[in-house]
Amino acid sequence: MKRVIDKAGQVWIETVIYTLIGLAIIGLVLATALPKINEKKDSITIEQSIEALGNINNKVYEVQRAEGNRRIVNLDIRKGALIVDMEKDTISWLIDSSFPYSEVGIPVSLGILNVTTREGNPWVVELKLGYDIDLTYNGINTGTKQLDSAPTPYRFTIEHAGNNVDGDIMVDLSDI
Repeated sequence: MKRVIDKAGQVWIETVIYTLIGLAIIGLVLATALPKINEKKDSITIEQSIEALGNINNKVYEVQRAEGNRRIVNLDIRKGALIVDMEKDTISWLIDSSFPYSEVGIPVSLGILNVTTREGNPWVVELKLGYDIDLTYNGINTGTKQLDSAPTPYRFTIEHAGNNVDGDIMVDLSDI
């Protein structure tokens, strides 16, 4: 009778040990794979942000053809923040990333878009569009406007608002 109890106890001990070994292996796999998964997710987010900024840029150039032209943009910001700087006439997207997207501290040109990675924990990737036009937001041409990540897409118009006193084209981004 005593031998039967010992074998049953041994089975339970082996089961616990094998379960712990399995959990340790799963933990090790996750510890090595999770950073790579996060890097890939951030890379995809940055690529989608570059595509979205390209779409905005196309709309800005489309409306410049004639005064009164207007385009509607739906912008989904899932990570980071879009900043419209009316004084510098730039549109930037700042994204916290788990890896450096470009060489740290050196702006890299992707056509009209400049990409700069700043050191930090996490890294900060800045995607920036610069314009030779007078950029305004809701008719205001001073300061900055920041659009943060949100569960629903932002909806705004891009409109050719005429020329300013210097003769520069004014392009206005307005909330809908």
